[in-house]
Amino acid sequence: MGSDPLRASLAEQLTHMRGDDAALSDALLDVVIETVAPGGEPVSVLRPRDWDELRHQEGAVARTAPYWARLWPSGLALADALALRDDLDDARVLELGSGLGLPSVVAARAGARVLATDGVSDAVVFTAHNLAVNDLEGEVALVDWRAAEALVDRGPWDLIVAADVFYLRHNVDALLRLLPRLTNDGRGEVVIADPSRAGGREFLAAARGLFTVDTRADPERERVNVHTLRRRGRDQR
Repeated sequence: MGSDPLRASLAEQLTHMRGDDAALSDALLDVVIETVAPGGEPVSVLRPRDWDELRHQEGAVARTAPYWARLWPSGLALADALALRDDLDDARVLELGSGLGLPSVVAARAGARVLATDGVSDAVVFTAHNLAVNDLEGEVALVDWRAAEALVDRGPWDLIVAADVFYLRHNVDALLRLLPRLTNDGRGEVVIADPSRAGGREFLAAARGLFTVDTRADPERERVNVHTLRRRGRDQR
């Protein structure tokens, strides 16, 4: 289990972000710090110890499944891709669907000015703690992509990143509407890691009207692709 100060900080921020009096499950506060190494450099990731038990306990009180609380292959692939870049120093980086926030941690470590967002308050809290655990600075925010005017207003973004976000149809639709607005200055680049979901294929087919798409298979993770999208010029549409 995490140290008492860390557990107390998590409990305080989780309760604050949830905005209700619901009890926090034991599995949510039973945490471990795992070490991963995107690009060969170690990163500490604070996460719930037992995902299956967390899912069971959250389901018992009618909360949605905590998909944010695992290090999924696409998130690891995105973190690896960011670790190989040499253009992140002072870049404005926006992560959508941060989960545990590993890609944001990697970007912040490279000197980026990071805003990590998620639609689940628990994920936002863990992302903030993961930046702190690694002695990094960055912003976090609870954001619904279907009402994301604040993200548009804070643009332009140099880089927008996301991992495994096409598991729901409304996510596909929301990102097709949002990403062109986040890159409407023509400069912003988008990098998305996806485990070959049907929603991902649908998104890419529609996005090619406004973006060029470069797709590379992740060498370590079967079925995971990393897609880089850049806005087309008017004469390319």
